[in-house]
Amino acid sequence: MGRWQKEEETIDNPAEYSSKSDFSKAEVVRQQVCKCNEIRSQEMREGYFNYDGPGHKTYIPDSRKAWISAVKALLNLLKPEISQKKYGDKIGKVLDREKDALETFGINIPGSTKPVIPYLDQAFPRTYVIKSLGAPSKRDVTTIKGLYNDNFHNYWDEMVDIYDQLFGLLNILIHESNYFKQEISF
Repeated sequence: MGRWQKEEETIDNPAEYSSKSDFSKAEVVRQQVCKCNEIRSQEMREGYFNYDGPGHKTYIPDSRKAWISAVKALLNLLKPEISQKKYGDKIGKVLDREKDALETFGINIPGSTKPVIPYLDQAFPRTYVIKSLGAPSKRDVTTIKGLYNDNFHNYWDEMVDIYDQLFGLLNILIHESNYFKQEISF
């Protein structure tokens, strides 16, 4: 019981922040830029499924998605600077390309109001008409796995290009904001 009381005491005490705080936004931005550089300097590999002998399925992560997530995190960190430096329009134009990619590579699923990007190896029903000589046509529905894998990969490749361009804009913004002033050393 005493252990829980100590935790409650620390939760009840609000944190105090001051201008002398150890928190440095420039340092957080620097760390995120380094993380983005580390991820992007690796080969952008598409995710895939690996199967072992007994048939266990393992997903190998898509490094393209890690890159996009890292740039999105940097974008969120820099939102105040984006509005102050009037970068909203430039960034908005780059992000509009996401909608274009969705329109280009998305598929229309019944019941959906907009195109969606299929998952890797997602199964979709397909209707086939079977014709036989002298017999009436018959419809058959089968499921095809991975039918739209090309759409999936092309979409994420396009997203990498979009976020490359966005990362470049964010670097210009960081430079103009003087986050990383050079110090003179002797």
